[in-house]
Amino acid sequence: MAYLLYVLVKLTCYTLWCWIGLRLWRQGSATAIRSLGMGFLRLMIGVSFGVAIFFAVPTDRSNLLWKYIEIYAPVRMLEWFIVVLIIRRAWNKVVSPSSLLWCVGGIVVSFAADLASPEGLAGHFCVGRCLC
Repeated sequence: MAYLLYVLVKLTCYTLWCWIGLRLWRQGSATAIRSLGMGFLRLMIGVSFGVAIFFAVPTDRSNLLWKYIEIYAPVRMLEWFIVVLIIRRAWNKVVSPSSLLWCVGGIVVSFAADLASPEGLAGHFCVGRCLC
């Protein structure tokens, strides 16, 4: 049940952040359904990268906070960059200050949503094979 709540929190946060992105760059497309679709897409991108990290990153309990930031910040930048590329639909518009700031905001949203994870609620950081 705790993981279901975590997924719902992530989906809600991602949906709201995608709604902001749609409002910024495609105002006519900033509907609840489109935002939910983009939020779900972002969630699935995150799951895909998360599975890869699960298998690629060995479990080591030392310096978890730094490992968490070092691993997930760049990965999340890439994940949000993929979403902004889909929203903006033009490569030359993706590489802009507003897109970069939106992606950085998305990283903050992702980290904040992690606080709702069972590990986050217990005051821990989940890196790699945290469920083992």
